[in-house]
Amino acid sequence: MKLKLLFIICVLFLYSCSSQNNLELKSTASTQELNQAVAGIGSGNIAPDFVVVSTEGKPIRLSDYRGQKPVIVYFMATWCQYCREDYLHLSNVYKDYQDKVVFISISLDLSESIKELMDYKKNYPELQKTFFAPGQGQILRDYSITKTTTKYAVGKNGTIIYRGLGVFSEEQWKMFLDSVSG
Repeated sequence: MKLKLLFIICVLFLYSCSSQNNLELKSTASTQELNQAVAGIGSGNIAPDFVVVSTEGKPIRLSDYRGQKPVIVYFMATWCQYCREDYLHLSNVYKDYQDKVVFISISLDLSESIKELMDYKKNYPELQKTFFAPGQGQILRDYSITKTTTKYAVGKNGTIIYRGLGVFSEEQWKMFLDSVSG
């Protein structure tokens, strides 16, 4: 009898703990629905702001494009073969989007200099209206960057509308840029 009573008390205790957790989850979800301007790196979050200096010596602030144009933030390295492939495919379509989308390439290799990035950018004359910039540790941490070819699309309102990685074909770049710029 005592064993049954102890069992029932344990079950009730566990039930009350799980009910409380559900309440916490519900209240957190409600708070997030009410406050949609949450900073973070997931879709729907406000993209973490940053300032980089481009290979042209121009300071580029992500938030300066809010309300103007969508922005693609692409994390790369000059030694990355997959980035080369991605840029080759992008080069074939970017001219149709260069006035609709801002494209910022940021090196995740913190040892790469502006000079190295300038020389690298020369390999892609069709991408001259894009920005290339050396990376910064804080940006890499803010965006949880560990791999090249990581892409973020930030909408005109400053929220992240896409996060992914990997090489895009020419057709995938078209579809991606259409959806971001449309």
